[in-house]
Amino acid sequence: MAWRSGAPRTISPPARTSTSTTVPEAPLAVLPSHFLGFPRSDGRVGVRNYLVVVSAVALVNRWAELIAASLPDARAIAGEFMRGLRKPDAARQARVCEALATHPNVGACLVLCHDAASARLWREYLADCGRPHAVLALMEQNGMEAAIQAGQRALAQLDEMRRSVARQRSPFSALTLALECGGSDPTSALIANPAIGRVVDAVIDAGGSAIVSETVEFVGAEAPVRALCRSPRVAKDLLAAIAAAEQRMEEDGERYRGVNPTAENIEAGLTTLVEKSMGAVAKVGSRSFAGLLEFGEKPATPGLYLMDTPFFSPCSITGMIAAGAQLTLFGMGVFNPSGNPLAPTVKVCGNPMTVARWNDAIDADLSDVLAGGATLDQAAQRLGAFLVETVEGRETRAERWREGQFIVPKTLTPL
Repeated sequence: MAWRSGAPRTISPPARTSTSTTVPEAPLAVLPSHFLGFPRSDGRVGVRNYLVVVSAVALVNRWAELIAASLPDARAIAGEFMRGLRKPDAARQARVCEALATHPNVGACLVLCHDAASARLWREYLADCGRPHAVLALMEQNGMEAAIQAGQRALAQLDEMRRSVARQRSPFSALTLALECGGSDPTSALIANPAIGRVVDAVIDAGGSAIVSETVEFVGAEAPVRALCRSPRVAKDLLAAIAAAEQRMEEDGERYRGVNPTAENIEAGLTTLVEKSMGAVAKVGSRSFAGLLEFGEKPATPGLYLMDTPFFSPCSITGMIAAGAQLTLFGMGVFNPSGNPLAPTVKVCGNPMTVARWNDAIDADLSDVLAGGATLDQAAQRLGAFLVETVEGRETRAERWREGQFIVPKTLTPL
């Protein structure tokens, strides 16, 4: 594939601190210095210019869906956003909802609220968001038909303003990747995830960031996680989060080391938890972890981060997208339908049987590596090329099928 902007360059790896467990340096993918993106007023860059309708509370989800259906490019952000949450959960939900409305991939947003008081707060929050926006409250309308028409008029005006924005040359340092894997099998560890890891190395070396999540998936891979940490403090934080995630499961009566690999993983060919966990850690590449993030927390500096999330991919992807990730690299063995409406998901697979069955839902077919038709380095180069084409507008299969949900975890019983 030809690069679509900038000149290709090979990125030299930074010096690594010595650790007790050796993690080999992976060969690097090649990336251009820039891509064509949508610069935002806050310094971030979108890889899409979506028109979104945000339902601020589940009471108005249907209103949002009906309004979004009026324009083919509109996307409804309609999660299970609740009232009556305890303080920590309410604060997390508010942060995530606000972050989604002002995500770098959003070109214009219409926020729908239930009541006038909520609408006032949203107008204050969005006042300096640097993009076209509007806020409506359902209780200020005069019947459902009128409410839908008011929303459709507002959305059409926003769409006209959004369309005036053009892509501009933007540095790859502005890119943040979300990293996910699912339906793991032996090809996940041998092909899909290591190829992703090589691309992650190149993005981080270009000054960008990557976030991996599903904390409990690193149970059994503590040694390589420790080896990848930038400092003893980072290692302490990450290992404590992994131990806490395992402890929470045991408190709920489920021993993670006893239920993983799952029946799906075993059927696909995995035999031990360590096999699954080592495959999962392969997708982070060989650069150092810079720190631990809470759910939806934005990285303070560029680099590689672990986000502490549950191990359900729609939920973990929601957290990483809320943190500002513009695109997800999703490695799979057996097919997994997860995605997110706010960020393109590149589905990467090295299993020829999965590719044959799900060829209309997988983006990057790396299965020729298994048969010896390509090396892993060549596969990583192809994936890097696909990444560039995707950030510059190539539609992913998940975008085509409108896959994905928004799920925010709740730790406490609602009031």
